Amino acid sequence: MKFSGRLIAFLLLGLAYAVATFLVLRHTMDEVRSDRVTIRMSQWQLEGGVREAIDAIIRRYEQLNPRVHVVQIAVPDPVYQPWIQTQMIGDTGPDLAEYSWGWPDIARNFQPITAEVMQPNPYNRGTPLAGRPWRDTFIDGMTSSDNYVQALSDYFGVSLTTHVMRIVFNRPLLRDITGRDTPPRTYRELLALCDKVHAYDRAHRLDLVPLANSRTTHINLTGEVMASLTPRLSAQMDFQHRLKLDPADLGVAYLRGEWSYDSPDLTAAFDVLREFGAMCTPGFMQRERDSALTDFVAGRALMMVTPSWEASSLLQLCPFALGAFRFPYPREDDPVYGRFTTSPMSEGQLFTGMPFYVNRHTRHRAEAIDFLRFMSSQEGAAIFTRVSNWQPVTLGVKASDFADQFKLQPDGYCWYAGFLGPSGHPDASKFIQSELGQLWNNGGSVDAFRRVLRAGVADKVRDDFRRDIIAGVSNARREDVAAVAAAELAPANARAEPVRLMTVGNEIYIYQTRAALALPVRSTP
Repeated sequence: MKFSGRLIAFLLLGLAYAVATFLVLRHTMDEVRSDRVTIRMSQWQLEGGVREAIDAIIRRYEQLNPRVHVVQIAVPDPVYQPWIQTQMIGDTGPDLAEYSWGWPDIARNFQPITAEVMQPNPYNRGTPLAGRPWRDTFIDGMTSSDNYVQALSDYFGVSLTTHVMRIVFNRPLLRDITGRDTPPRTYRELLALCDKVHAYDRAHRLDLVPLANSRTTHINLTGEVMASLTPRLSAQMDFQHRLKLDPADLGVAYLRGEWSYDSPDLTAAFDVLREFGAMCTPGFMQRERDSALTDFVAGRALMMVTPSWEASSLLQLCPFALGAFRFPYPREDDPVYGRFTTSPMSEGQLFTGMPFYVNRHTRHRAEAIDFLRFMSSQEGAAIFTRVSNWQPVTLGVKASDFADQFKLQPDGYCWYAGFLGPSGHPDASKFIQSELGQLWNNGGSVDAFRRVLRAGVADKVRDDFRRDIIAGVSNARREDVAAVAAAELAPANARAEPVRLMTVGNEIYIYQTRAALALPVRSTP
């Protein structure tokens, strides 16, 4: 008897369906018969060591709680967000999910844990954290937006780590080039090291550059360089003395002509950025971070700009010993740029990340929260950093030797100045980022970069502010109509006095922005 290809295909499809149905039914029956509670947790961190660290935490937790079984679901980053949102909509989501405050439907999909974080973590008994409220056992006091969602006035997430940008280097290669394996401590030492790398490359006829970089990895480091050279200008612009410059205020001040890209401070910052670009792989603005990673692993670059979350993967990929250091920005004793700096410079406010949220529809809330308590306890956090080489965020837990090189340095001056993104909206910042090639291309220069900024930034800032005004007026109208309607429709004896309209701050912002846009257009603010 001959079977057609189509019939064979249908038979195979039916067999596959029958096997899948059998496996699902068997798994379901096993869960029904088992006296163990199974909770599932999903996350997207596939970097080296992270899944193994969570598995190690799970094994230890199950030793302490044999009645609970925890299953880790690791989903690749590019598809994680649509995957988890689809799971939540379909009511098939995991009990615990790594999520971000910036994603939608937190209140619909997840449940607050405010009551629990006010209580001590029982897994910290016998430690210096015993008796403290759970939220106070984190290095940031659970103030991160991934933990406390201000719009909902509730705690939702329990974070596991924190990250910074660093320069990772090849220790053996550094020793071959310089005779030592310790990184440069000052900006001048870094420049001298780059000269030695170029000389070593010429002497040995290698395709070697000092620093591997890419269009996505340079951004945070570029911002840090700008902040390190502009503290004095930032202090002058900080009229409210908050040690923080609001991007919108900075954009308005730009349109008013209160600062410009011809400022000596910004010119010095651009000089340092140009020197920084000369250290990097030629054409790095057109390269992805995978290309930079390949160059570094293959020994074609002595150093690499990398976020700390990728460093653990480098440990597994690189056949050589690694070290890491913070970019040594110019200090007061620098012979060229010292007059512009105020040290030390902070890396900014400490925020924790990799938060896990509790599914609003979980049938095992108590077990899910209990696992979060263990994972964020001193014992759980110690397991995490030892296996993953990522930073712990629980007080009193020492980072692994490798992770310790990526500890955020929060002490010092930091105005969060956004001179590369005035207005705080995409148009201005994307324009400036797209024109950085004027600094770093062959034949590029600081003067060419400044000319482009003088010609184009003001229009981009104005476009950003015009959209702000349109949105602000639209919101004001909606709020006014709703407030007046509520007052008019309320019973006479229950009418609120006064009628509450939009906040004064929002209204002031609209008028201030309108006034800035009404200023004469100048080609050189």
